[in-house]
Amino acid sequence: MSNSKNSDKRPPSSTSARVEAARQLEQNEDRGSFVGLSRKDSDMDPGRERQVRDLVAGVTRWHRYLDFLIDSFYKSKSGNLEKALRTVLRIGLYELLFTETPDHAAIHEAVEAAKVHVRIGAAGLTNGLLRSVLRKRDTLPKPVSEQKSTQLGIEHSHPDWMVKRWLEDFGEPDTIRLMIHNNERPTYGIHIVSREAEVMDVLAEAGVEINASEFIPGFWRIRSVQPLLRGGFLKDGSVRVQDEAAAMVVQVVAPQADDRILDMCAAPGGKSLLMAMIMDGKGEVVASDIHKRRLNLLRGSALDQGLENITLDARDGLNPPPSWINGFDKVLLDAPCTGFGVLSKKADMRWNRKESDFEDLTALQRTLLDSAARCVRPGGVLVYSTCTIDIEENHAQISNFLFRNPCFSLDQLPLGFPAILQNEDGYFESLPFNTGMDGAFAARLRKTIDPCEPIIDPVEPISMPIET
Repeated sequence: MSNSKNSDKRPPSSTSARVEAARQLEQNEDRGSFVGLSRKDSDMDPGRERQVRDLVAGVTRWHRYLDFLIDSFYKSKSGNLEKALRTVLRIGLYELLFTETPDHAAIHEAVEAAKVHVRIGAAGLTNGLLRSVLRKRDTLPKPVSEQKSTQLGIEHSHPDWMVKRWLEDFGEPDTIRLMIHNNERPTYGIHIVSREAEVMDVLAEAGVEINASEFIPGFWRIRSVQPLLRGGFLKDGSVRVQDEAAAMVVQVVAPQADDRILDMCAAPGGKSLLMAMIMDGKGEVVASDIHKRRLNLLRGSALDQGLENITLDARDGLNPPPSWINGFDKVLLDAPCTGFGVLSKKADMRWNRKESDFEDLTALQRTLLDSAARCVRPGGVLVYSTCTIDIEENHAQISNFLFRNPCFSLDQLPLGFPAILQNEDGYFESLPFNTGMDGAFAARLRKTIDPCEPIIDPVEPISMPIET
């Protein structure tokens, strides 16, 4: 037998979903990003494509816990495991422990993937480790650490620093509920604009369960949007993918037909489009964003809906033009944020986001808020929203803004706004483990006097978080 490692390899001719998933996972790891399928093979049928996507997302979510198991069951130093073999073991463990794949099939497919993606000689180790895990599936080792954030972070596959923040903000039971939610296959919100009967038929034929939103008419929850994509419903605008939480932010704005509204960080434009639809094509929605290419995605959607009351304006919201000052009845600032409310949909974000991001993000949010405030006419409304559940980005930002801007006051949420979505401070707050929606936050603020000059040098530090 040759000693050459490469002589033990098979030609990369397999069409196995596991091998394709392994390639994708390693590409994503090298790039530091999660891109799903970065390329579409001409021979990849929809079923295989879906399987690859599910494997990549699942292993991305669970890889910290999967590595803990590999390290626990591997007899030698796990640090010596080559990258390709660790990837195949992660996939095999994920299928074995978290999917409905039969045990024998999960092990067999992992062994075959090891032969193709690693080398033929890796099959024995793959088979042995997976069978050892299978034998002890009911008594798997538990992570042990003096730090609760480390123990829970390994067990539920999240970074320590993230878990630590949630333990401080929500306590242990809700932190665990949040991480369980983040690790589940996501639910997608859709807004059925037209062709409802056809949409329902297509989803039923595909076996996709659909549930009506309990919060907002016309919105539904589904597990897969692929049948709608294949049916052309997303392309022609009869169905829009938009979570209920985003729609509830628009309900906080409460657009009226004669309003002039600024959506300051609008791209890709879902909230602008919904506001324009609620206004029945009347008034004006100025959709602005620094990213011109992403903003232009809104142009086609507006044309599909026959909406002529949306104006696109690509610019930096930190430098509003003179025509914007005191120029809008309502301003929506859907601010850049950590995205902690959408971790179930974005499998990579928990690993790519860093705790050091907070300083820059909160500073940007604070500056954008002050800029947006200048654009609200006297008596008008400013809505600050995020897709995060972090208190520093939400509650503390509003507390500090109101201190800096005495000409604004907290305004009540619109009449009829669901009580379950209002917290004790009068904000809209969706915690995904309670609502089933994405995590989100919105505060409605009213400009009471003018001129409005923010306090430049406050007595109290504006970065001081509120008590929880």
